Amino acid sequence: MVFVGVKYNSFNQKLIELHKQDEEILAKYGIAVDIEDDECFNCGAEKLNFFYSKTNKEGVERGYLKCKCFSCNFTGDVLDIVKVVDPNLKNSKPGAIVEYLLSKEFQKRPNIIDTNREYTGVKKVRRKDKKEKPITDYIKYINMWYGNLKIRLIEKNEEITSYLYKRGFNQDDFKYMYGYLGLEDWTNEDTGKNYQNFIFPCSDYSFIRRLIKEYYTKKGKLLRYMNSKSLEKTEHYCYLFEMVTVDRIIKNNFFNIYVCEGTFDTLTVRILFKNQCLCFATGGAGSNHNLIANKLKNIAKEVFFKTKKRLNIVTLFDVDKAGEKGKDNLTELLKDDYIRVYKNFSKMILKNGKDINEELQFNRSELENNLYIIDNNLKKL
Repeated sequence: MVFVGVKYNSFNQKLIELHKQDEEILAKYGIAVDIEDDECFNCGAEKLNFFYSKTNKEGVERGYLKCKCFSCNFTGDVLDIVKVVDPNLKNSKPGAIVEYLLSKEFQKRPNIIDTNREYTGVKKVRRKDKKEKPITDYIKYINMWYGNLKIRLIEKNEEITSYLYKRGFNQDDFKYMYGYLGLEDWTNEDTGKNYQNFIFPCSDYSFIRRLIKEYYTKKGKLLRYMNSKSLEKTEHYCYLFEMVTVDRIIKNNFFNIYVCEGTFDTLTVRILFKNQCLCFATGGAGSNHNLIANKLKNIAKEVFFKTKKRLNIVTLFDVDKAGEKGKDNLTELLKDDYIRVYKNFSKMILKNGKDINEELQFNRSELENNLYIIDNNLKKL
């Protein structure tokens, strides 16, 4: 089913449309409904099951989707669930929740995908290893961090807004960050100093933490970025790389894919395109290039056989020795019949800064114009 935002005249009509999209909505919170005895988002016990209500099915042939945890006895439908997992909706009235879940803002929010699943060809799926860290905890924190950022920006938190303004963003840009950028409250146990850190989610259990305040290790080293500690084989530190999927490319005509080194460069490109693009970060690490190239080549092949269109990969790396080396390496790995790689646009559009975000701070209008020119011309191919 295609998830779409639609206007309806009455609350009942909106509610019916909402329940037609129960599974799609929950997927955006990382909740799968086809798992037997899954981990409960409310208590963490592996006693959560979903079912379709036969008595409550007005306008929805299959009935409304509901869940029950046989540990904490939580029972509810999608409206009850999102009030638990989404801090922004905790105290909201049903009408406001329905409006938000049917809004274009929520529609554009990416699904949280759990790659740690073993699909067996039957309806129910199980986790590969019960001893692995529950993704429930990760999803809970990511959603909390998403909510933190939105609340602080609405409240115009001085530390957060001042930092983003220095990065070249303006107040109109903030709405494009919701659901893609988080904010963590963290206290250094050694010093007792409080921090507000930006969180860039990457994949299951992995994220990049950007410290706003200066933080020094015990050895006196200044840290600006900190990766999450645990990293499984199925994961990486490539911000928004999980958004690159065959379905999203075809559905939205996103055949131009932009690749940056840094997280804020990626955020810059997406905001200038008002989130109507695919852009991800390599994390500035050459060790990620093989993973990136292999996935993109597999996706490009499937896209071509479905649409007869090739992918246009645009590298927007920093204009320095490391950036030059990185783009050349990735370009070589991406050589493929179904991919076109454009690696020299950085030199053309970075006239004042060494990277995309720095250019935003110096000359936003020209950077935005140049990106749209590139995008429109590549769409003609």
